[in-house]
Amino acid sequence: MRSWMSGIAVAIICTALSPRLPQPPVCILLCLLSGVFWLRTGVGCKVISGLLLGCVIASLHGNGLLQRRLSSHCVGQALSLSGEVVSLPRQSLMADGTPRQRFEFRVTQLLPESCAGPQRVLLSYYGDKTLVPGEHWQFLSRLKRPWGLANPGSYNLQTWFAQTGIDAVGSVSRAQAQRIAAPAQFSSAHHRLRQRISARIAALPYDREVRAILQALTVADKSGIDAALWGLFQQFGINHLLVISGLHVGLVAGGGYLLGGLLLRLTASSVPWLRTLPGLCAGLLASGYVTLAGFSLSTQRALFMLGAFIIADMVGRRCSPAGKMLLAAVIILVLNPLAALGSGFWLSFIAVAGLVWLAQWQRDGGRLLNLASTHLYMMLLMLPLGAWWFGGASLVAAPANLLLIPLVGMLIVPAALLATCCFLLGSSFEHFLWWIAAWPIQRLIPLADALDDVAGDGLYWQLQGSQAEILLALLAVTLWVVRANIALRIFAIVFGLPLLLPNALPESLPPGHTRVTVLDVGQGTAVLVEAGNRALLYDTGGGDPAGSNMATAVILPFLRSSGITQLDTFVVSHPDRDHAAGTAAILRAVDVQRRRYGGVLPGMTGGVPCVAGEAWTWPGGPSFQFLSPALEQGLASNNASCVLLIDTGWQRLLLPGDVEAGRERELARYWGADLASSWLLVAHHGSKTSSTRTFLKWVDPEIAVISHGYANRFGHPHVLVQQRLHAATAEIHATASSGALVFDFTAGQPPAVRAYREKLDPYWM
Repeated sequence: MRSWMSGIAVAIICTALSPRLPQPPVCILLCLLSGVFWLRTGVGCKVISGLLLGCVIASLHGNGLLQRRLSSHCVGQALSLSGEVVSLPRQSLMADGTPRQRFEFRVTQLLPESCAGPQRVLLSYYGDKTLVPGEHWQFLSRLKRPWGLANPGSYNLQTWFAQTGIDAVGSVSRAQAQRIAAPAQFSSAHHRLRQRISARIAALPYDREVRAILQALTVADKSGIDAALWGLFQQFGINHLLVISGLHVGLVAGGGYLLGGLLLRLTASSVPWLRTLPGLCAGLLASGYVTLAGFSLSTQRALFMLGAFIIADMVGRRCSPAGKMLLAAVIILVLNPLAALGSGFWLSFIAVAGLVWLAQWQRDGGRLLNLASTHLYMMLLMLPLGAWWFGGASLVAAPANLLLIPLVGMLIVPAALLATCCFLLGSSFEHFLWWIAAWPIQRLIPLADALDDVAGDGLYWQLQGSQAEILLALLAVTLWVVRANIALRIFAIVFGLPLLLPNALPESLPPGHTRVTVLDVGQGTAVLVEAGNRALLYDTGGGDPAGSNMATAVILPFLRSSGITQLDTFVVSHPDRDHAAGTAAILRAVDVQRRRYGGVLPGMTGGVPCVAGEAWTWPGGPSFQFLSPALEQGLASNNASCVLLIDTGWQRLLLPGDVEAGRERELARYWGADLASSWLLVAHHGSKTSSTRTFLKWVDPEIAVISHGYANRFGHPHVLVQQRLHAATAEIHATASSGALVFDFTAGQPPAVRAYREKLDPYWM
């Protein structure tokens, strides 16, 4: 049976990464072959049977996912959607103060019918009406396919869309949002309950951070968890506590076991089925908590894994922990064949496997010593895993978790859940219980802020490693706990050193080689220029300057994965948010020698405005010159853009920021033939207000690159600009369709281009 289940799991995971899927007729044949091999004896036949069946399961799920995708010709059209709100709306404020509710919507009717297909869509509503799960609405919306940014070293949101079965995303017209009178569905009752509890917590007389944490721990409402609070918890290696996951569900289940054991003793009965009381209580309490969490992917994983252990114990089936984990993995993968795409799947199983492995070798040194050694071991285990998925790990995770896991699991969560019960029952005792849950959070948040201010980046270790280094480090952590001679532990240390030693300096590009990377930052710009051992960053992409932005999500992970720790030059073309939102984040994280900016940009400390005529050269590398702006006053933001010309010696590259038609004419009038460049970053993301025929005639590019967001609301690149570009150049690339674009310019050779999205070719992208 294990060999058969192993085959199923392996096939489902491999099929999720496959670029193509077998069609239903082929699936029928594979299913029949699976049955034939199942009837035969032998481990090999069972494995083959499982492999074939796993391929069928994953393929049927994948084909259904593709059939529900929004048709390409419907992207951006105004569509009429009727259906039901089927999730707890996540509330947030946009950077300009506009409230936003983001929610999942089950479509019952989509017009025009030629665009029908999507069944579950993710919508954003910017109006003042409060959306309630289970309500039926009719919206006018512009939908687009699930999409994500594709860059080396960072997360692609398209993975999450595929995992959760989102068929389309879009925003809702507030003027044409109409509630439909219809009875609320029972399937959304738990979300309505979650919304009611979350609203109650939001009304508690505590600090915003305290209420946000209580909402996250009680009903998995992370609306109040902003980037600053998440980053603070990440510094201490405890941000997993803000997400209801296997840890929380396991702690609640543990409380259920204790309660069931107490009830069993009180009954003092010899009835056989009563012996299952501990398991029943654990399962019921865990299921209730998962319901409050909205059956998120992480809680589903935890419940299935826990269920495998509980059921095996209740029926008296002797099964190794590995067998139970395999059963849980197969259940999870069968129900959601794309579950293994996320880091949570692997972290959950590796963490449980690590705890089971440690228990086999842990000496009886007393509860306190064993508890401390367990947290230390888990911190060491998370170092390579954190390097792989998150680019680093906290150095104080062991003591922080040693303190907070018992505090959260034995005090805060139980008190919050009991307070929730009292609130629903109308008992005034809830106030005391909310106070108990909030009191430690109120004391710890200021302490954590103070420690973070003192230690700075010293609490978090930025780690990067190759696949081989990470696997060797995992082997080292595994071997370290084995009771064996000293030689084995020495080997373990040696295996872990490649990951833990400081990264060597990035390999310098050879003389005569210039590399330009146009990162995929959606509707924005971020370009990295490298030559020798120097690097220049032009713009930071968009986002929230005080919260989540493209610098933290894309640029910094890319720099870390490339081994770049300092910049020779940092240029922010102009203050518009889609170019400058990450300025402060870059300056905090990277050592910068030369800082230049266009327009008025107060956040660029130590920088000076770029001025036409300023030029510099990297030794043995390219030369740089600003062509605009001059010493002018009162320029509009776009026209104040720093226009940068790069001369590699055999190729010329032009980065014009967001200059518009009038400024382009002035550039053409003043610089004339000096504008000629073989490579052009298209101004203003392809807006019709830029890229005039006159400007393109003087530049005369061989390659044009457009940095823009997929199906963006501005309609960039404009069709007129596309026509002008096709008339002016033979080669056009766009980040929205290609992901990050890497151009290599080498003396005596034509430019070489690599599109990062081409490396990512699973069927669901």
